[in-house]
Amino acid sequence: MIKFIKNLTFLILCCFALNSNSQSNTLSPYSRFGLGIIDNNFSSYFQSLGGASIASLNANYVNPNNPASYSLISKNKFILQTSLKNNTTFLSSYYDKEIYNVTNLSSLTLGFPINKIIGFSSGFIPYSLSGYDLLERDNNFNANKFYTGNGGLSIFYLGTSFKIARSFLIGFNASYLYGAINREKRIIFDDESIFNSRSVERINVKGYDYEIGLLFQNKINQNDFSFALVLNNESNIPSKKFELAESFEFSGFNETVKDTFINLTQRGELTLPQSISFGLSYKLRYLTIIGEYSVQDWNNYKLFGQSDVLTNSDKINFGLEYFKDDNSSIKYSSKIKYRFGFYNYQTPIQLNDNKINELGITFGLSLPNQRSRTIYDLSLLIGKRGTSNNNLILEKFVEFSLSINFDGIWFLKRKYD
Repeated sequence: MIKFIKNLTFLILCCFALNSNSQSNTLSPYSRFGLGIIDNNFSSYFQSLGGASIASLNANYVNPNNPASYSLISKNKFILQTSLKNNTTFLSSYYDKEIYNVTNLSSLTLGFPINKIIGFSSGFIPYSLSGYDLLERDNNFNANKFYTGNGGLSIFYLGTSFKIARSFLIGFNASYLYGAINREKRIIFDDESIFNSRSVERINVKGYDYEIGLLFQNKINQNDFSFALVLNNESNIPSKKFELAESFEFSGFNETVKDTFINLTQRGELTLPQSISFGLSYKLRYLTIIGEYSVQDWNNYKLFGQSDVLTNSDKINFGLEYFKDDNSSIKYSSKIKYRFGFYNYQTPIQLNDNKINELGITFGLSLPNQRSRTIYDLSLLIGKRGTSNNNLILEKFVEFSLSINFDGIWFLKRKYD
Protein backbone atom coordinates (compact mmCIF):
# COMPACT_ATOMS: atom_id res chain seq x y z
CA MET A 1 0.00 0.00 0.00
CA ILE A 2 2.88 2.39 0.78
CA LYS A 3 4.37 1.76 -2.66
CA PHE A 4 0.98 2.44 -4.24
CA ILE A 5 0.60 5.74 -2.38
CA LYS A 6 4.07 6.84 -3.54
CA ASN A 7 3.24 5.99 -7.15
CA LEU A 8 -0.12 7.77 -6.92
CA THR A 9 1.52 10.91 -5.49
CA PHE A 10 4.09 10.90 -8.29
CA LEU A 11 1.42 10.58 -10.99
CA ILE A 12 -0.68 13.39 -9.47
CA LEU A 13 2.35 15.70 -9.46
CA CYS A 14 3.03 14.78 -13.09
CA CYS A 15 -0.56 15.62 -14.02
CA PHE A 16 -0.34 19.01 -12.28
CA ALA A 17 2.95 19.78 -14.03
CA LEU A 18 1.73 18.77 -17.46
CA ASN A 19 -1.63 20.49 -17.09
CA SER A 20 0.16 23.70 -16.17
CA ASN A 21 2.04 23.42 -19.48
CA SER A 22 -0.98 22.66 -21.61
CA GLN A 23 0.26 25.10 -24.25
CA SER A 24 2.18 22.26 -25.96
CA ASN A 25 -0.75 19.86 -26.10
CA THR A 26 -1.82 20.38 -29.71
CA LEU A 27 -1.07 22.20 -32.93
CA SER A 28 -4.28 22.61 -34.90
CA PRO A 29 -5.35 25.75 -36.78
CA TYR A 30 -8.96 24.95 -35.86
CA SER A 31 -8.15 25.22 -32.15
CA ARG A 32 -8.20 29.00 -32.71
CA PHE A 33 -11.99 28.98 -32.40
CA GLY A 34 -14.18 28.52 -29.35
CA LEU A 35 -12.32 26.77 -26.53
CA GLY A 36 -10.06 24.83 -28.88
CA ILE A 37 -10.26 21.17 -29.87
CA ILE A 38 -12.63 19.32 -27.53
CA ASP A 39 -10.84 16.20 -26.25
CA ASN A 40 -12.89 13.36 -24.70
CA ASN A 41 -10.30 10.62 -25.27
CA PHE A 42 -8.82 10.24 -21.80
CA SER A 43 -8.16 6.48 -22.16
CA SER A 44 -6.47 4.32 -24.82
CA TYR A 45 -9.05 1.61 -24.17
CA PHE A 46 -12.06 3.75 -25.13
CA GLN A 47 -10.18 5.60 -27.86
CA SER A 48 -9.50 2.28 -29.64
CA LEU A 49 -13.28 1.66 -29.63
CA GLY A 50 -13.72 4.77 -31.76
CA GLY A 51 -14.35 6.82 -28.62
CA ALA A 52 -17.54 4.90 -27.73
CA SER A 53 -17.63 4.60 -23.95
CA ILE A 54 -20.80 5.55 -22.06
CA ALA A 55 -22.54 2.15 -22.53
CA SER A 56 -19.48 0.09 -21.61
CA LEU A 57 -19.98 -2.64 -18.98
CA ASN A 58 -16.26 -3.29 -18.56
CA ALA A 59 -15.60 -3.28 -14.81
CA ASN A 60 -11.80 -3.16 -15.25
CA TYR A 61 -11.73 0.52 -16.27
CA VAL A 62 -12.68 3.85 -14.73
CA ASN A 63 -15.12 5.59 -17.10
CA PRO A 64 -15.79 9.24 -16.16
CA ASN A 65 -17.67 9.72 -19.46
CA ASN A 66 -20.58 7.99 -17.70
CA PRO A 67 -20.55 8.41 -13.91
CA ALA A 68 -23.18 5.65 -13.53
CA SER A 69 -20.45 3.12 -14.41
CA TYR A 70 -18.56 3.52 -11.11
CA SER A 71 -20.83 0.98 -9.39
CA LEU A 72 -19.65 -1.69 -11.85
CA ILE A 73 -16.23 -1.90 -10.17
CA SER A 74 -15.96 -5.13 -8.18
CA LYS A 75 -15.93 -5.27 -4.40
CA ASN A 76 -12.56 -4.80 -2.64
CA LYS A 77 -10.92 -3.45 -5.80
CA PHE A 78 -9.51 -0.10 -6.75
CA ILE A 79 -8.46 0.94 -10.25
CA LEU A 80 -5.80 3.51 -11.06
CA GLN A 81 -5.19 4.44 -14.69
CA THR A 82 -3.16 7.00 -16.59
CA SER A 83 -2.58 7.72 -20.29
CA LEU A 84 0.21 9.05 -22.50
CA LYS A 85 -0.35 10.36 -26.05
CA ASN A 86 1.86 11.07 -29.03
CA ASN A 87 0.29 12.96 -31.94
CA THR A 88 1.80 13.66 -35.36
CA THR A 89 -0.19 16.13 -37.48
CA PHE A 90 0.27 16.83 -41.19
CA LEU A 91 -1.14 20.23 -42.24
CA SER A 92 -1.78 21.04 -45.89
CA SER A 93 -3.37 23.96 -47.68
CA TYR A 94 -3.33 25.29 -51.21
CA TYR A 95 -0.10 27.14 -50.41
CA ASP A 96 1.94 25.10 -47.93
CA LYS A 97 2.51 21.84 -45.97
CA GLU A 98 3.78 21.38 -42.41
CA ILE A 99 4.34 18.57 -39.88
CA TYR A 100 4.08 18.79 -36.08
CA ASN A 101 4.64 16.25 -33.29
CA VAL A 102 3.39 16.55 -29.71
CA THR A 103 3.60 14.20 -26.70
CA ASN A 104 1.78 14.67 -23.40
CA LEU A 105 0.40 12.90 -20.35
CA SER A 106 -3.36 13.23 -20.70
CA SER A 107 -5.18 11.82 -17.67
CA LEU A 108 -5.11 10.25 -14.24
CA THR A 109 -8.22 8.55 -12.81
CA LEU A 110 -9.02 6.48 -9.75
CA GLY A 111 -12.12 4.42 -8.99
CA PHE A 112 -13.32 2.01 -6.31
CA PRO A 113 -16.57 0.78 -4.71
CA ILE A 114 -17.77 2.16 -1.37
CA ASN A 115 -20.03 -0.87 -0.89
CA LYS A 116 -22.18 -3.18 -3.02
CA ILE A 117 -24.37 -0.26 -4.12
CA ILE A 118 -22.19 2.86 -4.22
CA GLY A 119 -19.15 3.52 -6.40
CA PHE A 120 -16.69 6.42 -6.35
CA SER A 121 -14.21 7.97 -8.79
CA SER A 122 -11.92 10.97 -8.98
CA GLY A 123 -9.30 12.22 -11.39
CA PHE A 124 -7.85 14.66 -13.89
CA ILE A 125 -8.98 14.51 -17.53
CA PRO A 126 -8.61 16.93 -20.48
CA TYR A 127 -11.48 19.06 -21.77
CA SER A 128 -10.05 21.19 -24.59
CA LEU A 129 -6.69 21.83 -26.24
CA SER A 130 -5.49 24.93 -28.09
CA GLY A 131 -2.32 25.51 -30.08
CA TYR A 132 -1.80 27.21 -33.43
CA ASP A 133 0.63 29.41 -35.36
CA LEU A 134 -0.88 30.93 -38.51
CA LEU A 135 0.16 33.44 -41.17
CA GLU A 136 -2.37 35.30 -43.31
CA ARG A 137 -1.49 37.72 -46.11
CA ASP A 138 -3.64 40.87 -46.41
CA ASN A 139 -3.00 42.36 -49.85
CA ASN A 140 -5.50 45.16 -49.29
CA PHE A 141 -3.27 46.71 -46.62
CA ASN A 142 0.04 45.18 -47.76
CA ALA A 143 0.54 43.47 -44.43
CA ASN A 144 1.11 40.05 -42.87
CA LYS A 145 -1.19 38.91 -40.07
CA PHE A 146 0.20 36.44 -37.52
CA TYR A 147 -2.15 34.46 -35.24
CA THR A 148 -0.69 32.41 -32.38
CA GLY A 149 -2.36 30.70 -29.46
CA ASN A 150 -1.82 28.05 -26.81
CA GLY A 151 -3.36 26.62 -23.66
CA GLY A 152 -6.38 24.55 -22.87
CA LEU A 153 -8.88 23.55 -20.22
CA SER A 154 -8.75 20.55 -17.90
CA ILE A 155 -11.16 18.91 -15.47
CA PHE A 156 -10.74 17.68 -11.94
CA TYR A 157 -13.81 15.66 -11.05
CA LEU A 158 -15.40 13.84 -8.13
CA GLY A 159 -18.08 11.32 -9.01
CA THR A 160 -20.34 8.79 -7.37
CA SER A 161 -22.86 6.23 -8.56
CA PHE A 162 -25.69 4.19 -7.09
CA LYS A 163 -27.10 0.83 -8.06
CA ILE A 164 -30.81 1.62 -7.82
CA ALA A 165 -31.81 -1.89 -8.89
CA ARG A 166 -30.01 -4.93 -10.21
CA SER A 167 -30.20 -3.62 -13.76
CA PHE A 168 -30.28 0.14 -13.25
CA LEU A 169 -27.46 2.50 -12.20
CA ILE A 170 -27.34 6.28 -11.82
CA GLY A 171 -24.29 8.49 -11.29
CA PHE A 172 -23.18 12.10 -10.89
CA ASN A 173 -19.98 14.01 -11.61
CA ALA A 174 -19.10 17.31 -9.99
CA SER A 175 -16.32 18.82 -12.10
CA TYR A 176 -13.96 21.72 -11.55
CA LEU A 177 -13.10 23.20 -14.95
CA TYR A 178 -9.86 25.16 -14.97
CA GLY A 179 -7.14 26.41 -17.30
CA ALA A 180 -6.06 29.29 -19.51
CA ILE A 181 -6.17 30.10 -23.23
CA ASN A 182 -3.69 32.60 -24.67
CA ARG A 183 -4.20 34.36 -28.01
CA GLU A 184 -2.11 36.90 -29.88
CA LYS A 185 -2.60 38.71 -33.20
CA ARG A 186 0.17 40.73 -34.85
CA ILE A 187 -0.11 42.88 -38.00
CA ILE A 188 3.21 43.69 -39.68
CA PHE A 189 3.03 46.24 -42.50
CA ASP A 190 5.34 46.21 -45.51
CA ASP A 191 5.67 49.98 -45.22
CA GLU A 192 8.06 50.57 -42.30
CA SER A 193 6.70 54.11 -41.82
CA ILE A 194 3.41 52.59 -40.57
CA PHE A 195 3.32 51.39 -36.97
CA ASN A 196 2.62 47.69 -36.55
CA SER A 197 -0.06 46.47 -34.13
CA ARG A 198 -0.37 43.71 -31.58
CA SER A 199 -3.34 42.48 -29.53
CA VAL A 200 -2.93 39.97 -26.70
CA GLU A 201 -5.69 38.12 -24.88
CA ARG A 202 -5.46 35.71 -21.93
CA ILE A 203 -8.59 33.95 -20.68
CA ASN A 204 -8.60 32.19 -17.30
CA VAL A 205 -11.43 29.81 -16.48
CA LYS A 206 -12.20 28.46 -13.00
CA GLY A 207 -15.61 27.07 -12.12
CA TYR A 208 -17.90 24.11 -11.59
CA ASP A 209 -19.88 21.92 -13.93
CA TYR A 210 -22.19 18.95 -13.30
CA GLU A 211 -23.43 15.95 -15.25
CA ILE A 212 -25.69 12.96 -14.68
CA GLY A 213 -25.38 9.49 -16.17
CA LEU A 214 -27.78 6.55 -16.44
CA LEU A 215 -26.92 2.95 -17.26
CA PHE A 216 -29.37 0.11 -17.82
CA GLN A 217 -28.01 -3.44 -18.16
CA ASN A 218 -29.81 -6.68 -18.90
CA LYS A 219 -29.54 -9.84 -20.98
CA ILE A 220 -30.95 -10.59 -24.43
CA ASN A 221 -30.69 -14.25 -25.46
CA GLN A 222 -28.23 -14.78 -22.57
CA ASN A 223 -25.99 -12.00 -23.93
CA ASP A 224 -25.17 -8.81 -22.02
CA PHE A 225 -26.95 -5.69 -23.27
CA SER A 226 -26.77 -2.10 -22.03
CA PHE A 227 -28.32 1.29 -22.75
CA ALA A 228 -26.80 4.55 -21.47
CA LEU A 229 -27.75 8.21 -21.28
CA VAL A 230 -25.51 11.08 -20.16
CA LEU A 231 -26.75 14.66 -19.76
CA ASN A 232 -24.61 17.72 -19.12
CA ASN A 233 -26.73 20.82 -18.62
CA GLU A 234 -25.77 24.33 -19.73
CA SER A 235 -23.36 25.95 -17.28
CA ASN A 236 -22.07 29.45 -16.64
CA ILE A 237 -18.41 29.28 -15.57
CA PRO A 238 -16.72 32.32 -13.93
CA SER A 239 -13.89 33.62 -16.12
CA LYS A 240 -11.34 36.42 -16.21
CA LYS A 241 -9.89 38.07 -19.32
CA PHE A 242 -6.78 40.21 -19.72
CA GLU A 243 -6.58 42.32 -22.90
CA LEU A 244 -3.71 44.35 -24.30
CA ALA A 245 -3.64 46.24 -27.62
CA GLU A 246 -0.69 48.36 -28.70
CA SER A 247 1.26 49.66 -31.66
CA PHE A 248 4.99 49.13 -32.10
CA GLU A 249 7.88 49.48 -34.49
CA PHE A 250 11.07 47.51 -35.02
CA SER A 251 14.39 48.90 -33.82
CA GLY A 252 16.79 46.40 -35.30
CA PHE A 253 15.72 43.08 -33.81
CA ASN A 254 13.86 44.72 -30.93
CA GLU A 255 10.29 45.97 -30.74
CA THR A 256 9.56 49.44 -29.41
CA VAL A 257 6.02 50.14 -28.14
CA LYS A 258 4.67 53.41 -29.51
CA ASP A 259 1.17 53.54 -28.02
CA THR A 260 -1.14 51.41 -25.86
CA PHE A 261 -4.84 51.42 -26.76
CA ILE A 262 -6.23 48.78 -24.40
CA ASN A 263 -4.82 47.45 -21.13
CA LEU A 264 -7.53 46.02 -18.93
CA THR A 265 -8.71 43.01 -16.95
CA GLN A 266 -12.38 42.11 -16.73
CA ARG A 267 -14.48 39.39 -15.16
CA GLY A 268 -17.32 37.60 -16.88
CA GLU A 269 -18.71 34.18 -17.71
CA LEU A 270 -18.13 31.30 -20.05
CA THR A 271 -21.41 29.71 -21.17
CA LEU A 272 -20.89 26.00 -21.83
CA PRO A 273 -23.74 24.59 -23.95
CA GLN A 274 -25.86 21.60 -23.04
CA SER A 275 -24.85 18.17 -24.33
CA ILE A 276 -26.61 14.82 -24.40
CA SER A 277 -25.28 11.37 -25.33
CA PHE A 278 -26.95 8.01 -25.98
CA GLY A 279 -25.13 4.68 -26.03
CA LEU A 280 -25.74 0.97 -26.64
CA SER A 281 -23.61 -2.12 -26.18
CA TYR A 282 -24.22 -5.80 -26.90
CA LYS A 283 -21.92 -8.71 -26.10
CA LEU A 284 -21.95 -11.88 -28.18
CA ARG A 285 -19.84 -14.90 -27.29
CA TYR A 286 -16.45 -13.41 -28.17
CA LEU A 287 -17.44 -10.04 -29.61
CA THR A 288 -18.60 -6.84 -27.88
CA ILE A 289 -20.34 -4.21 -30.02
CA ILE A 290 -20.63 -0.65 -28.68
CA GLY A 291 -22.05 2.52 -30.23
CA GLU A 292 -22.74 6.10 -29.20
CA TYR A 293 -24.37 9.27 -30.50
CA SER A 294 -23.95 12.72 -28.93
CA VAL A 295 -25.08 16.27 -29.70
CA GLN A 296 -24.09 19.62 -28.23
CA ASP A 297 -25.76 22.99 -28.71
CA TRP A 298 -22.74 25.21 -29.48
CA ASN A 299 -25.08 27.89 -30.86
CA ASN A 300 -25.51 28.90 -27.22
CA TYR A 301 -21.76 29.16 -26.54
CA LYS A 302 -20.68 32.56 -25.25
CA LEU A 303 -17.48 33.94 -23.77
CA PHE A 304 -17.90 37.31 -22.06
CA GLY A 305 -21.21 37.65 -23.87
CA GLN A 306 -19.71 37.06 -27.33
CA SER A 307 -20.40 34.07 -29.59
CA ASP A 308 -18.02 32.56 -32.16
CA VAL A 309 -18.15 30.86 -35.58
CA LEU A 310 -19.79 27.84 -33.93
CA THR A 311 -22.92 25.81 -34.67
CA ASN A 312 -24.43 22.67 -33.18
CA SER A 313 -22.19 19.60 -33.26
CA ASP A 314 -22.92 15.88 -33.37
CA LYS A 315 -20.75 12.79 -33.16
CA ILE A 316 -21.15 9.09 -33.94
CA ASN A 317 -18.79 6.57 -32.31
CA PHE A 318 -18.65 2.83 -32.97
CA GLY A 319 -16.37 0.07 -31.69
CA LEU A 320 -15.78 -3.69 -31.66
CA GLU A 321 -13.81 -5.75 -29.17
CA TYR A 322 -12.78 -9.38 -29.69
CA PHE A 323 -11.74 -11.50 -26.70
CA LYS A 324 -11.93 -15.28 -26.68
CA ASP A 325 -11.57 -15.44 -22.88
CA ASP A 326 -10.17 -18.98 -22.82
CA ASN A 327 -9.27 -19.61 -19.17
CA SER A 328 -8.16 -23.15 -19.98
CA SER A 329 -5.34 -21.93 -22.23
CA ILE A 330 -1.92 -20.98 -20.87
CA LYS A 331 -0.95 -19.13 -24.06
CA TYR A 332 -0.46 -15.41 -23.57
CA SER A 333 -2.15 -14.70 -26.92
CA SER A 334 -5.44 -15.99 -25.47
CA LYS A 335 -5.36 -13.16 -22.88
CA ILE A 336 -5.03 -10.33 -25.43
CA LYS A 337 -8.07 -8.24 -26.36
CA TYR A 338 -8.33 -6.79 -29.89
CA ARG A 339 -10.30 -3.65 -30.74
CA PHE A 340 -11.38 -1.66 -33.77
CA GLY A 341 -13.49 1.48 -34.08
CA PHE A 342 -14.35 4.59 -36.04
CA TYR A 343 -16.03 7.95 -35.48
CA ASN A 344 -17.59 10.77 -37.49
CA TYR A 345 -17.58 14.16 -35.79
CA GLN A 346 -19.38 17.19 -37.20
CA THR A 347 -17.43 19.77 -35.22
CA PRO A 348 -19.09 23.04 -34.15
CA ILE A 349 -16.72 25.08 -36.38
CA GLN A 350 -18.10 26.57 -39.59
CA LEU A 351 -15.83 28.65 -41.86
CA ASN A 352 -16.53 30.07 -45.32
CA ASP A 353 -19.84 28.17 -45.37
CA ASN A 354 -17.90 24.94 -44.76
CA LYS A 355 -18.80 22.77 -41.78
CA ILE A 356 -15.52 21.39 -40.44
CA ASN A 357 -15.78 17.61 -40.23
CA GLU A 358 -13.51 15.12 -38.46
CA LEU A 359 -13.20 11.40 -39.27
CA GLY A 360 -11.11 8.70 -37.64
CA ILE A 361 -10.47 4.96 -37.48
CA THR A 362 -8.91 3.29 -34.46
CA PHE A 363 -7.13 0.06 -33.55
CA GLY A 364 -6.13 -1.25 -30.15
CA LEU A 365 -4.82 -4.05 -27.95
CA SER A 366 -5.02 -4.88 -24.25
CA LEU A 367 -1.89 -6.59 -22.91
CA PRO A 368 -2.37 -7.89 -19.35
CA ASN A 369 0.38 -8.54 -16.82
CA GLN A 370 -1.26 -10.84 -14.32
CA ARG A 371 1.70 -10.88 -11.93
CA SER A 372 1.55 -7.10 -11.36
CA ARG A 373 -2.23 -6.90 -11.93
CA THR A 374 -1.61 -4.32 -14.65
CA ILE A 375 -3.18 -3.88 -18.08
CA TYR A 376 -1.33 -2.04 -20.85
CA ASP A 377 -3.71 -0.64 -23.46
CA LEU A 378 -2.32 0.44 -26.82
CA SER A 379 -4.31 2.54 -29.28
CA LEU A 380 -3.67 3.85 -32.78
CA LEU A 381 -5.85 6.61 -34.24
CA ILE A 382 -5.67 7.67 -37.90
CA GLY A 383 -7.85 10.64 -38.77
CA LYS A 384 -8.42 13.84 -40.66
CA ARG A 385 -10.02 17.18 -39.88
CA GLY A 386 -11.09 20.01 -42.18
CA THR A 387 -10.51 20.54 -45.90
CA SER A 388 -8.01 22.28 -48.17
CA ASN A 389 -10.84 23.80 -50.25
CA ASN A 390 -11.88 27.48 -50.01
CA ASN A 391 -8.53 28.57 -48.55
CA LEU A 392 -8.94 26.27 -45.53
CA ILE A 393 -6.50 23.76 -44.03
CA LEU A 394 -6.66 19.97 -44.13
CA GLU A 395 -5.27 18.15 -41.11
CA LYS A 396 -4.25 14.50 -41.24
CA PHE A 397 -3.08 13.04 -37.96
CA VAL A 398 -1.76 9.84 -36.44
CA GLU A 399 -2.07 9.45 -32.68
CA PHE A 400 -0.51 6.69 -30.61
CA SER A 401 -1.76 6.29 -27.06
CA LEU A 402 -0.66 4.15 -24.12
CA SER A 403 -2.76 3.67 -20.99
CA ILE A 404 -1.58 1.88 -17.88
CA ASN A 405 -4.35 0.39 -15.77
CA PHE A 406 -3.42 -0.84 -12.29
CA ASP A 407 -5.96 -3.16 -10.70
CA GLY A 408 -5.48 -3.34 -6.94
CA ILE A 409 -7.14 -5.20 -4.10
CA TRP A 410 -7.66 -3.82 -0.63
CA PHE A 411 -9.63 -4.32 2.58
CA LEU A 412 -9.39 -8.11 2.30
CA LYS A 413 -9.41 -10.05 5.57
CA ARG A 414 -6.60 -12.53 5.91
CA LYS A 415 -7.51 -16.16 6.38
CA TYR A 416 -5.47 -18.41 8.64
CA ASP A 417 -5.33 -22.20 8.61
